[in-house]
Amino acid sequence: MNYKSIAFVALLFTSLYLLNSCTNENKGPAATNQAPKMEDHSQHSMAMMQTMNAMMQRTNTMKMTGDFDIDFASMMIEHHQGAIDMSEVELRHGADAQMKLMAQQIITAQKAEIAKMQAFIQAHPATAKQPMTMGSMQMMYDQMKAMPMSGNVDQDFASMMTIHHQGAVTMAQEAVSKGHHADIKSMAQQMIADQQREMAAFQTWLDKNRK
Repeated sequence: MNYKSIAFVALLFTSLYLLNSCTNENKGPAATNQAPKMEDHSQHSMAMMQTMNAMMQRTNTMKMTGDFDIDFASMMIEHHQGAIDMSEVELRHGADAQMKLMAQQIITAQKAEIAKMQAFIQAHPATAKQPMTMGSMQMMYDQMKAMPMSGNVDQDFASMMTIHHQGAVTMAQEAVSKGHHADIKSMAQQMIADQQREMAAFQTWLDKNRK
């Protein structure tokens, strides 16, 4: 092989190497951009679970008074705050219009109920009558922890909020049967009606959209 042939072969290999390098460089950013998107979705679902962890931590540090109505209101305030925090994650990172609308409705309704329960607590000094246990809260939390996350924010929101609402319904039913104040019984009955209606809407959405 003469000098010109060797030079030509060397030039050919150099051109192929540069072309391959450029191709790989072009693929690199696309590949690196895709992985974080999947990870972010999973992180958002986990962020909702973290709001539940925080809710249970606050609940476990509550000082129970022995007054059923006061303890129910105090516990439900924390329960509602957990729903609000979870709904705010859905508003920021969800994609489905119906789920985002339901999240906003939950935030609005449960902030209003928190204000009513805070007013009740301030107006009624605790008197030891009948203690309330945290069994319903713990059961709800255990069910959420056992729920497999899909990584789809809207789906995980609907699934987790269904469990969360069921916990509220169980607590509210206990308040209807064991509560002493008419205001607490009335609020509990309204919670049951509202959250059962929303649970049905979540289940209908999940039946149509579960992936």
